[in-house]
Amino acid sequence: MIINKFPGTHITAELLNPKHSNFCAVFYETPPLQPEVVMGSVNAGTSYTGSLFEMGQEGMTGAFYGILSVQQNFVGKHPYQKIHKTLHRLAEGKETTYIDDFDSDFGVQFALIQKPPVDTACIDFDGTVFIDVFKDHLRPYQIDANYAMIYVVPPLADLYSTPNDFLNAIEDTAENIVRAVMNYNKNFTLESSPNSLNLKPINTIRVCLFSAGYFNSFQISHDQIAAYIYHGIASQLHSAETYITNVQFENNYHEVMATGLKSETQDFSVLRKLMAE
Repeated sequence: MIINKFPGTHITAELLNPKHSNFCAVFYETPPLQPEVVMGSVNAGTSYTGSLFEMGQEGMTGAFYGILSVQQNFVGKHPYQKIHKTLHRLAEGKETTYIDDFDSDFGVQFALIQKPPVDTACIDFDGTVFIDVFKDHLRPYQIDANYAMIYVVPPLADLYSTPNDFLNAIEDTAENIVRAVMNYNKNFTLESSPNSLNLKPINTIRVCLFSAGYFNSFQISHDQIAAYIYHGIASQLHSAETYITNVQFENNYHEVMATGLKSETQDFSVLRKLMAE
């Protein structure tokens, strides 16, 4: 459901509601009605020791692992962690770098890292973004629109002194998601594609509510986190050359305790109010 356009842009904000369970699909399971859609889907990853940049833990990153490990035949292995660690090492002293040549046993044709800027509120690995562009024949569900995974290291509340510091890191991470996609679109697609890859610009970003759940030891409300994610994304969408046309927010259900009663609410419902202001 389209809510509105981001202020000062022609880019639409869309709320995705779950169809069959409490959670939205992380990739298209059937082709979208618009054949021009090229989507990057945000995977809320991890910075925990021993599982840094890994895919395959519980929650959102577990959902990605379940789909990609079967599609790309790496059940029990962690090739994306290897890619991400290599990129992070290659980017030492830099905000961004990329790899454009992969062996046949990897499911990606191009991968990029975008670190947060030096003045970020993010601590340690938080806010780091990877864009993993799938090989043409290894896209999830064999659907062309499922073009890339946008692996994000979500801020972990335990690293921050105050709730405000944590929320500011969440906003900076959301900004860096758009910054990464813009960097990729501008410098590595169409006629700028490296290594004769003919990469397409990402025009659709699917975003989950990252840094909630066990990352949120401050117990900040989902509405507050959603608002900071929204404002971080909106702040970066004013360039005329983003190629981005649509941002989809996964409006998953979660259970909360309110006045002693168990109730059910959704992750990004507050966007209706924010975008009506």
